Formats: sequence, C-alpha cells, structure tokens
Amino acid sequence: MAKKNHLLLVDDDPNIRAMLGDFLIANGYEVVTADSGEAALKAMTEALPDLVILDLGMPGMGGTGFLQRVTDRLGRTRVPILVLTARGDMAEFFADKQIAGFVTKPADPDELLAEIQRVLFSEADLPRGDTLMVGDDVRRLVVLAEANPIRANALCEALGKAGFSVEAVRSGPEAVEAVIARHPAGLVLPLDAEGMAADGVLQIIRQLPSGRDIPAIVYAAETDPARFAFIDPRRVTKVEGLNGADIAQAALTAIE
Repeated sequence: MAKKNHLLLVDDDPNIRAMLGDFLIANGYEVVTADSGEAALKAMTEALPDLVILDLGMPGMGGTGFLQRVTDRLGRTRVPILVLTARGDMAEFFADKQIAGFVTKPADPDELLAEIQRVLFSEADLPRGDTLMVGDDVRRLVVLAEANPIRANALCEALGKAGFSVEAVRSGPEAVEAVIARHPAGLVLPLDAEGMAADGVLQIIRQLPSGRDIPAIVYAAETDPARFAFIDPRRVTKVEGLNGADIAQAALTAIE
C-alpha cells in the first residue's frame, strides 16, 4: 500500500479546518490541523509534513511570521508551503518568495486538491531547507525511527527541548527514506528498529553520499555489549537505556 502524504492545514477558522480537513482525508491524505502559526510550529517540530497549507490572516505571529520561522538561512522553506489568502492580488507579493503556490480564499476544494497534487508532484525531489527556525534559534533536524508511539512522543519532546526539530518515522526502512529525502543533521533509532535493525539501516545509509558521515545515535534497553558490536564509535553513539534526556544529550554531543 502506498504511503499517504501528510498535510498540515493551518487556519484559525474552525469551519475551514473541518471542511477542508474532511475533504482532504476523504481524498486519501493524512491531515493534521493547527489553528495558529504557533501551533503549526509545534506540529512541525513533532513530525514534518509533506506539505503545509497555510492561511495568512491569523492572530499572533500569523502566516507571514510562520513563514519566516520555517525558512532557513538560504531562503528555502523546510517543506513546500501552499498559501491560502483572501486577497487575489497576492501572487505578485509572493513572486520572489520560495513558496510552492497559493489558492485564493474561499478555497474551492477541487481547485485546492488540484494544486496540492501539482505541488507534491513537481516539488517532490527539490532540495529543501535543512533547518527549522524558531525565532532566532536555528533548530537542527534529526530523523527519529521509533515504532512505539508513547516512546516516540517522549523522545520528540526531549530532542525538541535539546534544540532539535524532529521528523519521526516508525521503521528502519522509513528512516532510510527520510535520510535520503531530508538530509538531516543526525539519525536517532533503536537497536532493533521495526522492519530493519539499526545495523542494516546504517549499512545502507553509509553507502549514500548524503549519509556517509551522518552522526547516528543508537539506543536499546538492554546492556549486552555484544549487541552493539557493529557500532563504529567514530560515527555512531550508543545509549544503553531508554531515557529521553540521555538520548537527547547523546545527540547534542554527536551532532556538532
């Protein structure tokens, strides 16, 4: 079964979130909603979407503030951004900005669907920004492979507090895909990652130009040294135990 694309819909209007969210789910997408730029930033630190659908006219930091905070120092957005705006003359305003496109509000669902499909197809292989900016703090991206949802949430929180943005996936094969697609600053995964153990994941990644030198943190509840025998300590940090603070500290030490 093909993996569903993950969309983040950001709009302060609950009716729009409900209507468009239900419509997009019915058309085969996974949809997370946020009612503000601040909530959208939090969602971005927990799991990177394939596309953000962003309303500009929101209280607080608003859509423009959100855009500033998900743009890296090279001017690239971390993920494609599709802007919803009530102003039809905004196309010229965005001509020199790296957004994927815009749809005029009130958005026609079929028009929005067609634009989403265009963006996901046309921008799938384009280079993205490699950081998530929160205020003036540049947050380094790490890929976390953890199938246990409770543990994944705890690790995302610990890594976020340590200054990282996190793309969480469930399995070893998904971790390989995420490293290829996202070019993260580091990789965090359990010794017995679902679908492919850590040694298999690292063997594949080390054969890739983008993954040859990526720092990796491998953790396990057990302390049997033989289980960690494959680890090259120059490029992989082992953590014995499942404490989120310990794993986050190991990531800070390994990812300079």
